[in-house]
Amino acid sequence: MKDYYFSVIKFPVFVSLTLLILVGLFFGMALASYGKTGLGTWETVLYTTIFIVLVFMVSNWILVLMSTHSVIKPPRMQRFSAWMLFNIYYPLAKTLNSVLLRKKTGFQESFLNFTNEIVMCNYSPLKDPSILVLLPHCLQNAECKIRITSDISECAECGKCDISTVKQVLNKYPVKTAVATGGSLARKLIVDHHPDVIVAVACHRDLVEGVRDSWRFPVFSVLNERPKGPCFDTTVSVAAVEFAIKRFLR
Repeated sequence: MKDYYFSVIKFPVFVSLTLLILVGLFFGMALASYGKTGLGTWETVLYTTIFIVLVFMVSNWILVLMSTHSVIKPPRMQRFSAWMLFNIYYPLAKTLNSVLLRKKTGFQESFLNFTNEIVMCNYSPLKDPSILVLLPHCLQNAECKIRITSDISECAECGKCDISTVKQVLNKYPVKTAVATGGSLARKLIVDHHPDVIVAVACHRDLVEGVRDSWRFPVFSVLNERPKGPCFDTTVSVAAVEFAIKRFLR
């Protein structure tokens, strides 16, 4: 539990540090300009605009932090905060992570854990929800003669990979399951099904890209494991997938 907590707070700490740096730079530049010749009309307008933007970004970030423990209302504010999280705060934190030469996977995992906390807090169990479970094609055994391209029901359940285990577990729940061979197919499946909640299984990079692309939908991320390397005979914690499904079922 302690390790999970620290893996969650890495991303919000980086966002907070980035905003503090931006605020510090702003006041440093403003005071330097004012101390030299004072502020002209255009400089005043510029610094005022920047100040308003920074205040807005900090205020909205506080709201995003609060969303891990309380529901954001109204829905429009929830969607806007989600857009800010994926399109503004994530790139800012990613830049700081690169400057500090931190591991990319650790940062991505923290981001995914953070978004999972928001999804679990803001989306209560639903009655008869439309839940879409997206699985990566690399979960399938590489030597399997059956090529599962989208429908998991095609799996013969031989037991040589986690596809069969996942299929047996998901058959107990009223969910739609699909295997995505890439980001384009995943986006098409989301548009076609238009689910209330998405439970997505993939590697760090694909999950981050998918979550950001699908920011309008609540996505619960489950990282796969790669004992034989990326995109080859990967595995997944079926218990984690089942936990996510049960979390959103009333």
